[in-house]
Amino acid sequence: MHRSPNKHLSPLKDIKSGTKFDANVLEQLVNAKTNLCNEICRELHVERHDEIKYVFLNKRTISKELLCVWLESVSSLLDAFCIPQLQSALKQCEEQQQQIIEAQDSIIKLQSKVIENRDEELACLKSTVKEELKSVQSTVQTEMKSYSAVVSRSCTAAFSEKKLHAAVKSANDKEDRSRNVIMYGVKETADETLSTKASEILLEIGEKPVVKDCCRVGLKHGESPRPVKVCLSSSDMVQQVLRKARLLR
Repeated sequence: MHRSPNKHLSPLKDIKSGTKFDANVLEQLVNAKTNLCNEICRELHVERHDEIKYVFLNKRTISKELLCVWLESVSSLLDAFCIPQLQSALKQCEEQQQQIIEAQDSIIKLQSKVIENRDEELACLKSTVKEELKSVQSTVQTEMKSYSAVVSRSCTAAFSEKKLHAAVKSANDKEDRSRNVIMYGVKETADETLSTKASEILLEIGEKPVVKDCCRVGLKHGESPRPVKVCLSSSDMVQQVLRKARLLR
């Protein structure tokens, strides 16, 4: 009795030409393969799919017609469904990879812009501090006329000095932040040595800066690795690393 291979491919009825690969398509492919292998196992009187081997197929009880049907079904499954879907999956992966690269480029550009703005703010703040210092020195030198006036001006100068210290501290904080670079997509493990990982990544772009500090930031969400904050020796070194960061792929 002639057996049609089409029944083995019936679970694939919803897969058309141009159908994008997804979990539903994968499930249908697995079902079709399972149905075919289950039938072969029944005919060969074996239990597992990995027992479908030459020694069982090459029996007189297995007709040539049956072998032809199985071969045609396997060939159709591969040529008409599995290979096109693998090609579709590859194309989707390549598109997603390109989107990730473009997103990383955007992040790098934004980081560079933030660093530039911080450097401008720092330079402006330093200039303001110098001007305020000159003003304080001029006031102290020209307006000391009496003890009471000296006391009054000393209080004013003390207040100005506090503001000066606060401004310098703010400038130092900004300088510290400008020495940081954020790395994304670094695999996270329980016993990781972040400084070593960061140094190896920087070495890939030809840089061997001194890593002063290294830690992950943010809360852990699922399997996604948290960003890694790396503190380098200077903001100039950070800018140099960011200029080469697009070499990482």
